[in-house]
Amino acid sequence: MDDWLDRLDKNLARSTTQRVRALFAEINPHLVGDKRFESRWSNKRQEAAVLVPILNRADGPTVLMTVRSSDMPSHAGQISFPGGKAHAEDRDRIETALREAREEVNIPPASVRVVGTLGVHEGGLGFSVTPVVGIVDPAAPIRACPREVAEIFETPLAWIADLSNHTLEDREHDGIKYRMFASPYERFHIWGLTAGILRSLAEVLQPVDKP
Repeated sequence: MDDWLDRLDKNLARSTTQRVRALFAEINPHLVGDKRFESRWSNKRQEAAVLVPILNRADGPTVLMTVRSSDMPSHAGQISFPGGKAHAEDRDRIETALREAREEVNIPPASVRVVGTLGVHEGGLGFSVTPVVGIVDPAAPIRACPREVAEIFETPLAWIADLSNHTLEDREHDGIKYRMFASPYERFHIWGLTAGILRSLAEVLQPVDKP
């Protein structure tokens, strides 16, 4: 996949890439409006952004991800991208993502070349997340903020681009069966909103259509 940068540049500009993805409704249309199930979700949307950091390593590009600290008030112990809630002083969601990436994994904004954004991804717990795709200088002084991040790991971009690595898994809540996005990688069980964003990234990484 030597042309991954070209794929990103061209496919991120497409209108279909910028569509809003209501992830739960997309894969569970039969549960939309079911109060027995939707009582666990929030309709109040909190604007947020994450950085999808791609590092062009010598042996191939990778995507940096984190394991959230078990002490975090939300999504504790889950796999995520560096990111968080938007602040009033943020000029846009790109600034949100870069600020959060610096706070969580010490990536200086100057070390990131923003390629573009994916459309807003709506998660079940009330977050409307804008994924910001950025190429990070491999020399950046990456380190975890222990208060927020328990571990940092990298996933090969080629693995993410393989659509067969993205699945749906069955779950159950109060006797109601539903599905979630999942992208299990080695010992890391990536699921939910983060897996949905990875699926969107995989779609963007598919070959550019020829005219």
